[in-house]
Amino acid sequence: MKRISTLLLITLAANLTFAQEKKINEVNTFKVKNSGAILNKEKDVDGYYFFYELDKLKKGDREFAIQVLDKNLVEVAKKTYIDNKNTLLMKSSFNNQGIMFAMANFKEKKISLLSYDKKVNQLPTVDISLESKEIRYIQYMQQTGDFNILFPVENKGFLFNKFEDNKKIGYSLKYYPTDGGKSWEYNSPDDSKEMLAINPIEVNEKVIVALETSKPGLLSRKITLKTKIIDVNTGVLLYEKEYSKNSKPRLINNAFLDKDNNVVLMGEYFNEGDNIIGDKSLGLFTEVVDLSGKTLKENFTSWKEDVAKIAKVDGNYIEDKGYIYFHNIAKTNNNEYYAIGEFYKRTANAGGIALTTLSLLSGGGGGGASVTQLTIANSVVFKFNSDFKLTGIQEFEKGKSRAPSLSDFGSPQLNAHALKSFGAFDYEYTQIDKTNDRFYACFIDYERIKGEKNKNAFKTIICDNGQLSEDKIYLESDTNNKDFRVLPAKVGNVLLLEYDKKLKEINIHLEKINIR
Repeated sequence: MKRISTLLLITLAANLTFAQEKKINEVNTFKVKNSGAILNKEKDVDGYYFFYELDKLKKGDREFAIQVLDKNLVEVAKKTYIDNKNTLLMKSSFNNQGIMFAMANFKEKKISLLSYDKKVNQLPTVDISLESKEIRYIQYMQQTGDFNILFPVENKGFLFNKFEDNKKIGYSLKYYPTDGGKSWEYNSPDDSKEMLAINPIEVNEKVIVALETSKPGLLSRKITLKTKIIDVNTGVLLYEKEYSKNSKPRLINNAFLDKDNNVVLMGEYFNEGDNIIGDKSLGLFTEVVDLSGKTLKENFTSWKEDVAKIAKVDGNYIEDKGYIYFHNIAKTNNNEYYAIGEFYKRTANAGGIALTTLSLLSGGGGGGASVTQLTIANSVVFKFNSDFKLTGIQEFEKGKSRAPSLSDFGSPQLNAHALKSFGAFDYEYTQIDKTNDRFYACFIDYERIKGEKNKNAFKTIICDNGQLSEDKIYLESDTNNKDFRVLPAKVGNVLLLEYDKKLKEINIHLEKINIR
């Protein structure tokens, strides 16, 4: 289990003698999310980057550092710069050519896009001005978790997602190339009577697959979803598809390109007339669409029949096991697909119920605390053949996590999408080893061991020659003075990162994953 508010500390097992280590000293302030892996063209790890505060200066200024290590934790470069204390890092991203940091200063009403190449040579900075209304919406959407501002386009550029103060509220996708291409913008209509927002769910070297939401007001439950496919090189809309309540109601979770450069959309489908905001889905769907918008083929996998049959469950699979949040889709060399997910259910939140009851008894309105939560359980892998027909299901035991619902009225599916951004799930990342036709799906778990002290564990589901197995490295909690994160490493390894707030240092360990 990964607790959202709990800080983790690891001490490595004594028999892991092959570890490579690195220590970064004099780190005044560091957030573990302000670090990441540098990937090459094959998505193998080439190194790591770290952004942190070095020192507090006079007149409200701060000295920041950007440091880059190679995949063996050897320092490549380190650069420092001065910025205002009101500046905060919203998002950092790497696109195999450079690093971009989205730095917000809401007091000065701007976002600065700070860029560096692999050697940490600074590139031209882009300043984007903000209106007061835009700042309010950015802060609101960050609180709900339903907003991502910066996306890497591998070996090409970066995509920046911005709210626009139009008649109501709109959006602007801004593309900044790093390969010598042209920049562009894709904007929502200025005079729209609806509130419009966009969320890219797949960004690659050819297209952007984005979900546009449209609703009359901020709290309205009447939502229209459109899938938009945009040419990443030109910003031209190739096509859009609307899945309405009365025509193919669907909730899209994943998108990717197949070997023929068609767009594959995957998600959950509903009964005609159902509202995806509150109704239960019937199962999983896959739709293959070419770049002109023509649907080439569709496949439907029902919870009640198809999934229950393979899982050998009587009745409705979802009612028995819970919903599934699929984090990633891994493809093997023989065109089989593995969907990696976690089970979750909506359950009562005892703490939220107690706070709401206390508020009502004391004369308050009872608001502010969620009375439901998502309980997250075992991890699961669905196996599909090249035609996206379900051929296998394998479940892996894992401790339960709990996260308060962001809304007691929205569907469990929509709550899961929002809570994903807050780190509510135990899933960390998936790494593909194309050479050996393997993948590694990685989770953080909290094991309750009878007769022993409970332990945190880094667990990896490994697919090797079509067979799934599991490996784990135990992590022991010791003190609250450290923040912890895991990052992908060179194939077959994992990087374990901890920030000691008391000693002001970052400790990094490289550990090997065992294949059984």
